Amino acid sequence: MLADILDAIARNPDTPEFRSLGQLLKRLRPLSADRPEESEIRIDALSGLLLTQPDLLAALRRYIDALLLPRRHLHLYADTGILATEGLGSGIWRRLNERLLPPIANDDYLDDAFSRLIRRGQDADWIEAVSDECWARLLRLLLNGEHGQDIREHVLLEQLDALRVLAHRVCAIGLEPELVRNHPAMEDFESPFLALANETERFVRHQRERLHGLREDGIDHLQMQVLMAQCEDVLRKIKRQVAHQGVSVSLTYLLVRLQQTLQRLAMVLEFITGEPELRPLLLARFLKLMSRAERDNHSLRALFSRNTELLARNITEHASETGDHYVTNDRAGFYEMWRSAAKAGFIVGFMALFKILAARLALAPVAQAVLYSMNYSFGFMLIHVLHGTIATKQPAMTASHIAASIEDVPDRRAERHLGKLALLCVDVFRSQFIAILGNVALAFPVALLLGLIWLQINGAGPASAAKAGHLLHELSPIDSLALFHAAIAGFFLFLAGIISGYYDNQAIYSRIPERVAAHPWLRWLSTERRGRIESYLRHNLGALAGNFYFGIMLGSMGTIGFILGLPLDIRHITFSTANFAYALVALDFGISWQTWLISIGGIIAIGLVNLGVSFSLALMLALKSRGVRFRLWLPLLKLILRHFRYRPRDFFWPPREAINAS
Repeated sequence: MLADILDAIARNPDTPEFRSLGQLLKRLRPLSADRPEESEIRIDALSGLLLTQPDLLAALRRYIDALLLPRRHLHLYADTGILATEGLGSGIWRRLNERLLPPIANDDYLDDAFSRLIRRGQDADWIEAVSDECWARLLRLLLNGEHGQDIREHVLLEQLDALRVLAHRVCAIGLEPELVRNHPAMEDFESPFLALANETERFVRHQRERLHGLREDGIDHLQMQVLMAQCEDVLRKIKRQVAHQGVSVSLTYLLVRLQQTLQRLAMVLEFITGEPELRPLLLARFLKLMSRAERDNHSLRALFSRNTELLARNITEHASETGDHYVTNDRAGFYEMWRSAAKAGFIVGFMALFKILAARLALAPVAQAVLYSMNYSFGFMLIHVLHGTIATKQPAMTASHIAASIEDVPDRRAERHLGKLALLCVDVFRSQFIAILGNVALAFPVALLLGLIWLQINGAGPASAAKAGHLLHELSPIDSLALFHAAIAGFFLFLAGIISGYYDNQAIYSRIPERVAAHPWLRWLSTERRGRIESYLRHNLGALAGNFYFGIMLGSMGTIGFILGLPLDIRHITFSTANFAYALVALDFGISWQTWLISIGGIIAIGLVNLGVSFSLALMLALKSRGVRFRLWLPLLKLILRHFRYRPRDFFWPPREAINAS
C-alpha cells in the first residue's frame, strides 16, 4: 500500500538510497501496459493521501532532498534526450552490447539513477500517458513547502552549469563549417551562436556571485532569450535553404542536435528564471521528456527513426514537388496523362518481348539476371526520356504530395479543410486510373501485334506453348504466388521513389550537375551544350537513377530467388498485360473462358497490389518524415465515399469546371 511505503520513508527520511522511491514508483505503475489510466488514479490517490497527512508529505520532501543533494544533475539536464554524437553503426553496436551485457549504473549521477529507477525506459509509456496536470498536482506538493538552503543552492548551481554547457554546445555546433556554408551571412555579421555563449557565461557568473553574496542583483535573462530567438531564426533559414540545396547525413545530425540543444537551453533557463507557480507543470513535461529519451536511448527502432527522419523529409520533399505533376485536375492534364501513359505502354510491349526472347538464351543465372535488369533499366529510362509515365510509379510521388497537403492542414478546425483534401484524393485516383488505362490499353495491343508479326515471319510466336502456359499460370492469383510477387514489385516501386529522392537531393547538395558539366572530358562541347546537360541532370538525375535501380531490382529478383531456393519473383500489371497477349498468340487464342476470367482478374489484382503496397509505404514514410499525426482518416474517407455516391463520374473523368471544396 502507498501508506506503508510512505511510513517506511518517514522512519528514515535522510537516506540517499533510491530503494523506497523505486517501491513507490512500482505502486504507481499500472498492472497492464494497456491500462495507463490506473496510474493516473493512483497518482491522484497519492496526492490526496499527502494532503491529508502533512507529516508524511514533509518526510517525502525531506527524502527527495536527500536523494538530490549528493548527486550530479548536470548530465540529466545537458545530455539526456539530446542526439548523441555516435553514428548509426556505433549506436547499433552499443545497444546490442547493452542487451547482452547491461552497463553498470553510477548512482552518483542523477541521470544514471533515473535510468535505473524507470527500468531503462520501460516505464516511459505509462509516464507519458499520465496527464501533465496530474503529475503537476503531485509535484506541486513536493516543490512547495520548506526545503533546506543547501539543496536549493545545489540544484541552482547544477542548473547553471548545465546552462553554460548547453550554450557552449550551441556555439560549437553553430560555427560548424557545414552550417556556415548553408548560411554564409554568419561570416559577414557577428554570429548569434557566439554571442549567446558569451551572454550565457555572463549571466551564469552574475547568478553565482549573487548566490554567494558577492552582489545584490544579477543581470536578467531577457538578452539570452533574444539571442536564442536569433539562433532559432538562423536554424529555420538553414532548413529552408536545405530544401533547395540538399542535405547530407552529417548536416542532418547537426541540425537535429542544434534544435534539441536550443530547446533544452530554453527549458533549463525557464527552470531558473520562470515563475515558481509554473515550475510543477514544467517539471512534469521534463519528466516525460526524460522518460521518452531514456527509452529511445536503448531502442534500436528509435535509433533508426531518429537517424533517418530529417533525411527522409528532404527526400520526400523532392518527391512531393514532383508529385503534383502526376495529379491532374482538368481535362487538358487528363489527356496529357493519357498520352504520357500510352507512350510507356507502347515501349513496355517491346520490353516484354525482349524479356521473353532473352529467356530462350542458354545463359548462366547471373548473366540472365544482368540481361533482364538492363532490359528493364534502359527501358524505364527510355520511357522517362520520352516523357512517358509508368502508372505504378505514380504512388511514390503522389503519396508525398498528399502528405505535404495534409501537413498544410492546421490542427485547429482541421475538419474545415477536409473537403479540399478529399478533392485532391479524387484527383489522384482519377490520374492514377487514366495512367493505368493508358499503360494497359497500349501494352496489350502492341504486344499482340508484335506477337502476330513474329508468328507471321517465323511461323511460331515469341513464346512456346509451354512458355505460354507458364505465363498464364503466373497471372493466376489462385494457383500461383502472383499477389505475393506483386507485393514485392510494389515494395520495389516504393524503394525506387526513395532512390529518386535521394539522388535528387545528392544532385543539389553535391552539385553533381555542375561538376559533370565542368568535367575535362566535356571541354570539347560548347558552353551552351554543357549548360543544357547541367540543367537536364539537375531536373532528371533522380528519376533516371530511380528507374535504373528499379530495373535492376525487377530483373534480378527471380534469379535471387533461384539462388536462395525461395519463391521470389515480381509481377507488374503492365508487363503482365503484355505477357498475356504473347501467351494468347502462342496458344492461337485457344483458352477457355475460365482462363480468360482468371487471367484478367489476376492482372487487375496484381495492379491493385502494386499500387496499394507502393502507395501505403510511401504515404507512411512521407507522414513520418514530416512528423504529421493525422487523426481524421475516417471523416476523410466518408467525404470521399459521399463524393463517389453523388458524383462517381469524377473518379474516372474530369469535370468541365473545377469543384468548390467548401
